[in-house]
Amino acid sequence: MNTAQSDPIAVVGIAAIMPQAPNGETFWANLKKGVYSITDVPPERWDPAVYYDADRTAVDKTYSRIGGWVRDFEWNPIAWRLPVPPKVAEQMDQGQRWAVSAARSALHDAGYPDWKVDGDRVAVIFGNAIGGEKHYLSSMRIRLPEMLRKLQESPTLQQLAPDVQRRIIEETHALYREQAFDITEDTMPGELSNVMAGRVANLFNLRGPNFTTDAACASALAAIDNAVMGLRERRFDAAVCGGVDRNMGVDAFVKFCKIGALSATGTRPFDAGADGFVMGEGAAVFVLKRLEDAERDGDRIYATILGIAGSSDGKGKGITAPNPIGQQLAVRRAWEDSGEDMGTVSAIEAHGTSTRVGDAAELASLSEVFASAGLAPRSVALGSVKSNIGHLKAAAGAAGLFKMVRSLHEGILVPSLHFVDPNPGVDWDTSAFAVNTTLREWPQPRGGIRRAGVSAFGFGGTNFHVVVEEHVPGRHKPRPTVHASAQVPQGQSTTPAATPIIMDIHPTTKAKAPLRGALVLGAADDAELVQRLTAARDAARAGQVPPTAAPDR
Repeated sequence: MNTAQSDPIAVVGIAAIMPQAPNGETFWANLKKGVYSITDVPPERWDPAVYYDADRTAVDKTYSRIGGWVRDFEWNPIAWRLPVPPKVAEQMDQGQRWAVSAARSALHDAGYPDWKVDGDRVAVIFGNAIGGEKHYLSSMRIRLPEMLRKLQESPTLQQLAPDVQRRIIEETHALYREQAFDITEDTMPGELSNVMAGRVANLFNLRGPNFTTDAACASALAAIDNAVMGLRERRFDAAVCGGVDRNMGVDAFVKFCKIGALSATGTRPFDAGADGFVMGEGAAVFVLKRLEDAERDGDRIYATILGIAGSSDGKGKGITAPNPIGQQLAVRRAWEDSGEDMGTVSAIEAHGTSTRVGDAAELASLSEVFASAGLAPRSVALGSVKSNIGHLKAAAGAAGLFKMVRSLHEGILVPSLHFVDPNPGVDWDTSAFAVNTTLREWPQPRGGIRRAGVSAFGFGGTNFHVVVEEHVPGRHKPRPTVHASAQVPQGQSTTPAATPIIMDIHPTTKAKAPLRGALVLGAADDAELVQRLTAARDAARAGQVPPTAAPDR
């Protein structure tokens, strides 16, 4: 069971915008049906005729042109009654729009605005790594004069008549400017990744902390980690959190190809044919509350977060190379944070990027961590949502968590796709993990509670793992109320806790606003302290306000 320092956290709202899925319900239906959402690049995004070359050594070209693309998203702030002026919306990166839309859906799913949470006590935390694509266009527009000046210095151009040169420069300038909006006071805010959280806080009048986290491909789980920590520490009472990634520009394709990271053929985690990851884009947003608060308020609870932790790889082979030690630390720490027996795990949503070496390394790390848990061979269902939608980069962990939360809520396991020939780097016969390839009921495991882990790892050696379980009402008792015990005078009892004074004020005071003061008491010994606490409690029950003046020196 959880300690008081590791309060369970309830998922009370959930939403998503994904490839071939404009909302969370469609995405969940696609996962259950095993829909594969990877396609060629849409013509409006970038032109393969200009940037694609199957030759992996071609300079400044991408050898991959496939991905998981969001195509049918509708931005309609007027219908949603959101005060976003057209000139502001015009400058907003699509990622900011997704954040607002998905947050709106998740909030309404959680009962907003008629819920029992004060907006002053709601945080907004999103994971995002490199912003969106809009800044590419504005930067190109700003730097265009420099490029045109280089063009004017071309000996070939200078051989033309001056009026022809001028027309070429003017027409080129006009063509480029058509691709980008004017630079205005709304341009920079529309591009900044941190404004994703700020937009949501602004539009829904949420006054807790708002910020974004950048942990590369673990950014979303880093955001969840911050949300869980803040809820446990009573810094806020609800959190809108998750991940957003809308960066599928050709710039990212070319740079990932130069690392050799992308696949040109498809995504197939844990399969022998895995040859790189396929990029995807999307958003997944959750509304979190402390479990005791959610149960008290009668919220619908999709699942419960028991533990979460992160780690760093430390010194390793390279800044982009996975380090099993770091991965193992994150998983171990998360399960320690959960307070649960690791042997009760029955499913793992892996990072599972679809690289042959990386997949095998992740399985080796999981096997090492769970080696002493007494798990039977092939008893833990393994999957990766990247087999459906590709690698959502900064939002990858949020996509995996969405899949696992909905699986727990319905008690089913959804298929991981394209696992045909098992990765030969894994001893599958003795492994506790088996890739789940069918839609099936999630068997009730040992201990009777369905429990799972979700991983996300990022460039730079950052790793996160989260432990989640199905919600069983009343299984987790609220935190113990604050109490003080005193040594009773000799002759009455020798047990220190014989006369505890129980303060029936909840640790959060059950208030919707931050604490405004504190009761300070002094005493010569424990017995006097208990006496004074008892008197203060009785006075408070009688409606008496403690003195506010400082005591005499």
